[in-house]
Amino acid sequence: NQILKELQDYVINVLEEKREEFAGLAVCPFVKADRVTDQLFLDVFDNKVDTLVDVLLRFARSKKRSALIAQINTNIPSNETAEYEEFINIVVEAADVGDIKALCFNPNETNLTVEGYSPRAKAPYFLINMAYRSDLGKAHKSLKQTEYYDKMPEDYIAYLGVKK
Repeated sequence: NQILKELQDYVINVLEEKREEFAGLAVCPFVKADRVTDQLFLDVFDNKVDTLVDVLLRFARSKKRSALIAQINTNIPSNETAEYEEFINIVVEAADVGDIKALCFNPNETNLTVEGYSPRAKAPYFLINMAYRSDLGKAHKSLKQTEYYDKMPEDYIAYLGVKK
């Protein structure tokens, strides 16, 4: 499937890329480990065919550690991303499939940059990233021990909902 290939390319060429803006670490320092150990679930959410719950259940049943889902047939303005992400997390909680948190990558979000670099703007589609909260907590704790957040503007850190 072409969309899944584009997702894989985004993971490898953007999220796994080591960048000085992120203290020489990969934009997403933990995605490569999930990808190479086949723990990254890639999927397509076509809201004309599936529901969000359908996609969520496919991820949960996969037993993989994280997911990257391309939501096609949508064009969400950047100022609505946070609200939509909140909606997805409400659906996740209501589905009772585990302690999963969703994060959205909107290619329209050109304002979220680190020294002018916007990995979200490079997304081939509106993307929904899902991971277990326990894994996200460990990842954040690990990143706090590095300089990963040092060049990140306060509004970006607030958007991510993390504490330095």
